[in-house]
Amino acid sequence: MTKPETFEQYLQLKDIEIVENIDVNIDKDDLDEKLILKHLETMSEFHKKTMGSTEFLKNRLDSSIGRIVEQYKVNLKKVNRDLNRLKNEGVNNSFENILFQKGEEFIQRGEKAVDNIYKNGYYDLIKRSMKNREICLGAVDFNNLTKEDKLKVKYIKKCSHNMVEVDCFNFLYKYKKRGLNLDFNELSLMFCNFEDLDIRSHKFIISLLCFPYEFTRQCNKYRVRKKDLTDEEYALKLQKAIVQDSLCLI
Repeated sequence: MTKPETFEQYLQLKDIEIVENIDVNIDKDDLDEKLILKHLETMSEFHKKTMGSTEFLKNRLDSSIGRIVEQYKVNLKKVNRDLNRLKNEGVNNSFENILFQKGEEFIQRGEKAVDNIYKNGYYDLIKRSMKNREICLGAVDFNNLTKEDKLKVKYIKKCSHNMVEVDCFNFLYKYKKRGLNLDFNELSLMFCNFEDLDIRSHKFIISLLCFPYEFTRQCNKYRVRKKDLTDEEYALKLQKAIVQDSLCLI
């Protein structure tokens, strides 16, 4: 093949086939750490094959490096403002009462997660990713990436230059949110082993997993109130978020 002009051609050059469908049906009861590890290994193979510059392509990939941490910091600031307002003005409903009671705890957890990221060589991880021109899938599900005779991927519109750790986080986060009883520490360590990454990458992934994303997300939704929900319905969603964010490994 001549020099690729599109990302699709770039993937083909790397012996990755783009397909219309990946027929993978995995029941929740059948999902175990062995299957997850196998998918993390497949994901790592995709990363290694695609790593490199895409600047010569007509439509270059976007860069998402650093975006997730910055968004988490913004979310914390907004929730902190909400909590301070409640302290000054008082609570008006069940949602605000939960936020008033639990907000400080979850803000501290979020700050601890972000601090842990920066304390463990975050800027060095960014430099490595930029130097290697790492590419993330974005869509990391079983039904978007598989390996048969070769790697096959279905949806590539979410692909971007990013730290490969973020793909691992996004994949594991889905199962953390569902409340699956998995050894996330071990899964993260094994992914880092597949990628030849050191302990700083593991701590980055675990810190992201421990950030109270669902709690801050529900606070954001309540603040903008785009959905026609009652205060009690918002409160129920916040209670569910507290359960989903219960995992803390740092």
